[in-house]
Amino acid sequence: MQLEHTGTKGLLKSVKRFLWLGSLLMLTLRFSPALAQGAVSPQSPRSARTVTALRLESTITVDGELDEPEWNLAEPATDFIQQNPHTGQPSTERTEVRLLYDDENLYVGVYCFDSAGREGLVVNQVNRDFSGTENDGFGVLLDTFDDDRNGFIFQTNPQGAKSDSQVGSDGSSYNRDWDVIWQVKTKITEDGWQAEIAIPFKSIRFHEAESLTWGINFSRKIRRKNEETHWSPVPRPFGLSRVSQAGTLEGISGLPQGMNLQVKPYLATPVLRLENDDVDFKPDLGLDVKYGVSSQLTLDLTLNTDFAQVEADNQQINLTRFSLFFPEKREFFLENASIFQFARQGASRRIGGRSRLDSDLIAFFSRRIGISDNRLVPVLGGARLSGRAAAYTLGFFSMQTDDFEDTPSTNFSVLRLRRDVLRRSDVGAIFVNKQAAGGQYNRTYGIDGNFTLLGNLDVTSFFLKTDSPGVQDEDMAGNITAAWNGPLLQLEGQHLVIGESFNPEVGFVPRKGIEKTRGRMTWTPRPGEGIPWIREFRVLNWIDYISSTSGTLETRQMETRLGVDFQNSSRLSVGRDFRFERLSEDFPILPNQDIPPGDYAFSEYSLLLVLDRSRMFSGEARLATGDFFSGSRDSYRFLFGFRAGYRFESQVTWDHNDITLPAGEFSTDLVNTRFQYSFNTRMFLNALIQYNSELKEISSNIRFNLIHKPLSDLFLIYNERRSTTGEVRERALIGKLTYVFSF
Repeated sequence: MQLEHTGTKGLLKSVKRFLWLGSLLMLTLRFSPALAQGAVSPQSPRSARTVTALRLESTITVDGELDEPEWNLAEPATDFIQQNPHTGQPSTERTEVRLLYDDENLYVGVYCFDSAGREGLVVNQVNRDFSGTENDGFGVLLDTFDDDRNGFIFQTNPQGAKSDSQVGSDGSSYNRDWDVIWQVKTKITEDGWQAEIAIPFKSIRFHEAESLTWGINFSRKIRRKNEETHWSPVPRPFGLSRVSQAGTLEGISGLPQGMNLQVKPYLATPVLRLENDDVDFKPDLGLDVKYGVSSQLTLDLTLNTDFAQVEADNQQINLTRFSLFFPEKREFFLENASIFQFARQGASRRIGGRSRLDSDLIAFFSRRIGISDNRLVPVLGGARLSGRAAAYTLGFFSMQTDDFEDTPSTNFSVLRLRRDVLRRSDVGAIFVNKQAAGGQYNRTYGIDGNFTLLGNLDVTSFFLKTDSPGVQDEDMAGNITAAWNGPLLQLEGQHLVIGESFNPEVGFVPRKGIEKTRGRMTWTPRPGEGIPWIREFRVLNWIDYISSTSGTLETRQMETRLGVDFQNSSRLSVGRDFRFERLSEDFPILPNQDIPPGDYAFSEYSLLLVLDRSRMFSGEARLATGDFFSGSRDSYRFLFGFRAGYRFESQVTWDHNDITLPAGEFSTDLVNTRFQYSFNTRMFLNALIQYNSELKEISSNIRFNLIHKPLSDLFLIYNERRSTTGEVRERALIGKLTYVFSF
């Protein structure tokens, strides 16, 4: 009992810190009326670069030719500036961008000149939402609210592939799974390549006004040189999604507001065969509706929601004491996901120039809806209202699942509200409710503040509380994080407290009853012309210190890593990872093997080599050796990639562990094989085949996708789970047809 009392005092002490910080924030807003109204600082970093869109009096045919006379009348945006490899220098190749518009579309015409002609272009992918790092490419960012925070990105490459994304919080949130209707056609010439893009105004949200001023930026990737350039310069380590670095788009006026209604029915025909050879055929119908309530708010409705076309998860083997994180992949939950993001946490953030997923605590994790104990629960339907209203960002979400085996019918609802303050900061609140038939419930309440200061300083703080029947103590969590992201030095400090009874059933928390302090420092000097084949050195040091809320040390992890980034995007690094773990109870690392309680200190040394993935042959190797609790571990990761042009791509990854403990030896293997064949930019065949030694299982997920009309798909999916001895555990053949009606 004394331990519980001490833990509660420790948690309350930390909570007081967060309440003090929140009170200070509220007082600042209370006595700063201009800031409370979301006013923009006169020292805004908005670039002085300006481009004007010319209104059309005739029709543009989107064919990639750029032969209409109006293109020659528009003043081009030129003089792109390198971000990499030589920051601040002019681009080595000329790019010209012209803008036209009519009542329905914004047209972007692009000339990407290349001194090597068509032979210098690199195109490795044409699938939807292709990777921009492995291809020549062009992108446009639109800040349609002119708020330095939110935007839409449209990207293409010389073969006309399409990628579209939503950006929030000045690039801190980035949603590549957002898909809308737009057009692009390209043409490869002797002088390089060109693109003609049409973006419907009803596909994006914007303020209603007679005359509009938007933020805008353009980027170009020249892959053979691994060169990244922007029209309005963007400093390292940021990218095109850094909305505040955009230039200005002028000249757009008199846009009519259309109905903006999309109706998307689907027909699914799954044929299932289970382990006992039973065959089940259940054709199904459903409907999705999207309606623009205003120019800034969108209402989404879904009925009898189906996710049959979703790619299978990448399997993982768990050698830790905590739950593994699997990302959301379902389309309905991914769209506008950034609006429901809480405290810039659970999102991919750039630390030390690399993106990582911070999943210590996620207040709202949509994967909890429709999935229970790795079983799919039928989703009856739901609604989502999301968008902006003046200085507010609003998200409301409600989804109803059906009875399934021992899982009762349940409603999941989320309300997220954020208020813009300062120039690029916000404060907000979240409410998450899970209400099951029979009266069972779970609720999460929280407030957060996200501040961008001095250009490169990000400060985030939040406080959360959960409400579950019979729980009245230690059900709170709080965090404060500060990160400095400069071109040469990146720093991060964090303090996180999670109560023992903190229980967000529609969130993700792998570890409770802890106080966690984290420090990270990354130094990224560049040798310049002194060593022309090296782009950047990387020195990383970080430490995690995790104790119980009573102050007892549970985990301490320290890593030092030295790395080199080469000009062709290959990487080499070596590192040492030292860990201390205190086990208060048996750790069942295997069903028949436990690691006993005690204090354990152990180190691991590793080597990582990543080869240029834009080549026909590419690879990755990670070798690690060292102690593992009271024994030792050798681990290996090998990746081999092969691609034949932009049509065929394959990748095989093998993860292997050899572990020796006093109780015995064992090994694990995980093999992941991917194949993709792109017939063109609208038809694809994908396969994901995995072997997991822990499950003693081989799983296959094969998908054919035909985009027969924008946002309208035909899917044919084959799923199979087979034991290593040959028995089929589950097999399914699914056909799914969707069709979008736009009004």
